[in-house]
Amino acid sequence: MSLFTSEFLRHAGEHLQIEDNDPPDINILPMGFMHLATTNEQADQLQSSWKMQIEKGARVAFWTKDELEQNFPFMNFDGIVAGTYGLENEGCIDTWQLLAALREKNITLGVTYLKGEVEGFQYRRATTDYTFADIHGTVDTEEADSEIHSRKQLTGVIVRPEMHCASARPIQAYRIVNAAGPWAGDIAEMAGIGKGPGLMSVPVPIKKRKRTTFLIHAPDCPDLLDMPAFFDPSGVFCRPNDMGYNFVCGRVPTKEEDRFTNHDDLTVDYNEFYEKVWPVLVKRIPLFKNVKVINGWAQLNDVNIYDDAPLLGEHLKHFSLYTMAGFGSYGPQMAIAAGRAYSERHYDDAYTSVNLRKFDMRRIMHGNRTFEPLKCF
Repeated sequence: MSLFTSEFLRHAGEHLQIEDNDPPDINILPMGFMHLATTNEQADQLQSSWKMQIEKGARVAFWTKDELEQNFPFMNFDGIVAGTYGLENEGCIDTWQLLAALREKNITLGVTYLKGEVEGFQYRRATTDYTFADIHGTVDTEEADSEIHSRKQLTGVIVRPEMHCASARPIQAYRIVNAAGPWAGDIAEMAGIGKGPGLMSVPVPIKKRKRTTFLIHAPDCPDLLDMPAFFDPSGVFCRPNDMGYNFVCGRVPTKEEDRFTNHDDLTVDYNEFYEKVWPVLVKRIPLFKNVKVINGWAQLNDVNIYDDAPLLGEHLKHFSLYTMAGFGSYGPQMAIAAGRAYSERHYDDAYTSVNLRKFDMRRIMHGNRTFEPLKCF
């Protein structure tokens, strides 16, 4: 998926250009991403992932501690056993520019955008050989209500348009894509998922999670050409933000910390930088000792609390409802490839480029987990 996205972004100006307009500029900033291992076990896992990436065509280097020190002499690799470093097809983009370019291109292709809030779903009763009254006459009320709900078929969405005093109205659809990000789990619950019997008893485990990011200025650090984007084993990450000496950094909280975080409060706690992020940056790169915090912001990520992997695919009961969520901070990296996958399912009724069935609801219902060992940021 990442390889397809990188290829698409390389030619985004061509793919997303509108006739008689200049090609859109998504400000691609190439840089290699570094993952580090502190134990032999982590190094073995890192090497296993590296071999898989090489087999799939990615250009990634696997380096020992000595090789890391040779390539990045300004970094401190005490306690590090090995690491990987991306040599090609890695970097950052202006996601807002990409989103705007996609939107404008879609409009020229006939797509209509409607702003509104989903309030529910529209159903059609499935054809049966007996009436719902018959069901209520044979079992208790609660079981009968569940049976009736399980026989409904989704035919549309109830949406309240974003305008003054507007009333909610149905939008009929043959297929519905739940790409609501942090609220994907709430949308699924509106369709009864996680609230019924059998296949409807398993909820969509997508939850909103607060993540805080800081923009800092570090004039003593190397510039973009020498500085990697790195993910420290402690959970701290850092990457260059532009051609100057500005860097984006932050920290991925532990699951225990997530459990006690108020994810509705998007207030930035700058103490987190000074107490938990900055000390790690200085330890790994001593040149970060002289820094100035320019800005900080908090955002909501759509996190799959079941196994941290994306959730892609139609529901096993509501076949017309396709979920596309759970990417976390990897949305821009995976969204374009996920869109291609959905178009294949829609037109060809199968994944023809990359088989993404391992990411659908079946794994959750069977109790299987799909982990991404190198996931960061």
